[in-house]
Amino acid sequence: MVVTHKTKTEVALQVLREGIRTGELEPGQRLRLADLTAELRMSPTPIREALRLLQADGLVLYRPHQGIVVAAVSPRETAEILRLRCLLESLAAELAVPILTPVQLRELERLHARLATAVSSGRGTAISASNAAWHWAIYDASGWVYLREFIRRLWDVYPWRTMWALPGRAEQSVAEHAEIMESIRARDGALAAEQLRDHIASGKAFVLAQLEQDQSEPSTSAPAPA
Repeated sequence: MVVTHKTKTEVALQVLREGIRTGELEPGQRLRLADLTAELRMSPTPIREALRLLQADGLVLYRPHQGIVVAAVSPRETAEILRLRCLLESLAAELAVPILTPVQLRELERLHARLATAVSSGRGTAISASNAAWHWAIYDASGWVYLREFIRRLWDVYPWRTMWALPGRAEQSVAEHAEIMESIRARDGALAAEQLRDHIASGKAFVLAQLEQDQSEPSTSAPAPA
């Protein structure tokens, strides 16, 4: 029997992780307990536990006189994340493609079409969600539990907001997905893995350059009051 019930801590953790991953919660943003309890409609206890778990994963950190803030990812850390993503996600694709069921393949087709529609209409949130759904339909199909967990942790800290802000990156991503889909339809796991690795690496220089630029620009905003 599959248990689907989630504790309040798990719900809070999921919401905060997604907010950090999508950039809704920006690096350096202060996470006030009072604000989170009102937004999530929970008592402080599960939210404190969720923040503790996020801190253990390096997604948030404690700053004196500020409290808990969203952690920033440096260009060096991003380069490390990208190298690991190339290795692990290409492996997941190579494992998944030969064993995809007809139902799973149809779902990938649907998600690919949904991403293309989101990009053509310029809907940022929909682009991020559709891209994630397409990738994870592949990784989940691999059936490798720990591999998926390692990839998930890399996705949690990758600066997606920076990537989708790059001019033309969304359109390029759709084109690269289309090439990968051709290999998936042909059941060529090795080629799909190679293409996925190139897909992840293709935006590396642009993302790192943007992160370095962002970190070199002085902040014009005043510290948030206590």
